[in-house]
Amino acid sequence: MAMLLTPILTMLLVAVAVHAQSFHRVISPKVMIISMFEPEGQIWLDKFSYSGLGNLTSQAIATPGLSMLYPLVFCTQSGSVCQLTVGEGEINSAVSMTALVLSRSFNLTQTYFLLAGIAGVNPRHATIGSVAFARYAVQVALQYEIDSRSLPQDWPTGYIPYGRAHPFEYPCITYGTEVFELNANLRDAAHGFAQRAQLQDAQETRNYCLLYSEMGPPYHTAVMPPSVVKCDSATSDVYYTGGRLAQAFENTTSLWTNGTGVYCMSAQEDNGILEVLVRATIEGLVDFSRVIAMRTGSNFDRPPPSRTDWEHLTHTNQNGFHIAIANLYAAGIQVVRGILADWDCTFARGVTPSNYIGDIFGSLGGHPDFGFGSITGGRKLRAAESRRGRRRDNRNVVSLAGVEMARRRTFGAKGAMKM
Repeated sequence: MAMLLTPILTMLLVAVAVHAQSFHRVISPKVMIISMFEPEGQIWLDKFSYSGLGNLTSQAIATPGLSMLYPLVFCTQSGSVCQLTVGEGEINSAVSMTALVLSRSFNLTQTYFLLAGIAGVNPRHATIGSVAFARYAVQVALQYEIDSRSLPQDWPTGYIPYGRAHPFEYPCITYGTEVFELNANLRDAAHGFAQRAQLQDAQETRNYCLLYSEMGPPYHTAVMPPSVVKCDSATSDVYYTGGRLAQAFENTTSLWTNGTGVYCMSAQEDNGILEVLVRATIEGLVDFSRVIAMRTGSNFDRPPPSRTDWEHLTHTNQNGFHIAIANLYAAGIQVVRGILADWDCTFARGVTPSNYIGDIFGSLGGHPDFGFGSITGGRKLRAAESRRGRRRDNRNVVSLAGVEMARRRTFGAKGAMKM
């Protein structure tokens, strides 16, 4: 039966889980579902038992460092599928993911991570209720910002890449979390599984979507029924809305991915989670090639012509939240089913990527097809396995930092990488 977790029941489960920590075996999930906040996680806990794949609340494992709001990892009795709610925003999600990958309760070396959250949706590429699988996650707000009221009249946005003086130039100062590229072959497999889902829709939502027909052919997807698509996510802790901001981040996504990325979903957590998974892969704790980023559209990121940005954000009910939550599970459970059903033949050994995967620095080896290229010469960073190894690695990090500073000076002086 579905299980609705009240605060009191959650506290009891925490107490039981903490008491049982020394007795339970290490769990090796085949799939770990990552939710961002309560409604996204609750849909899995409520409905999973009807999937025939077990009861997702059979085990509740307390792990130090998780959010005080979501202190438990839930798993089926077999441990093949688990679910964690990390908390909203980049900081919460990164801290919770760090706690998960360092937990002694789990072996995550063969685990597929399904990042499953709702999002703002770009009406140029999808509609409310649509399900998107990403190849790229771009931290679009990692830029200078000038108040729009202080801008020259002909400027399209107040966001300026670090180290630059104008919008839409490639940044010459990078932090390493600007862009993550995921396994495109795995994304395609997940997209195929999700095509089996029956997506929900609602007439009230369709009525609002029809307002976008006034914007012409580029927005024809906004008025179509929900579908499963392949396009990318923009990460920002700022909940933004409006045509100018959305267009600015659409351009940022394209620029920072060398023209390959297509922004269609907004998110608050993806890049924080992915940075943790890159670092955990370096340490041999997880496999970054086994990460799937899925988002469902709950509201449009910009208004139709008949609404102002402010009205669109505060005085319009797009009626998309419940559809997005429902379709998150409807599509996600098909991905989980697909991985489990073909585990022995395909997914146990992994889906080999044919594209670059990793961060903008090339930390996992290979050569990024965006940014400045690998700062390690195409080599994967190695985990420190001994005190001597750590010292050696520390010298390497210092060396890499020196290379990066040299790149900043070079690109800043020459103004290269403009697009």
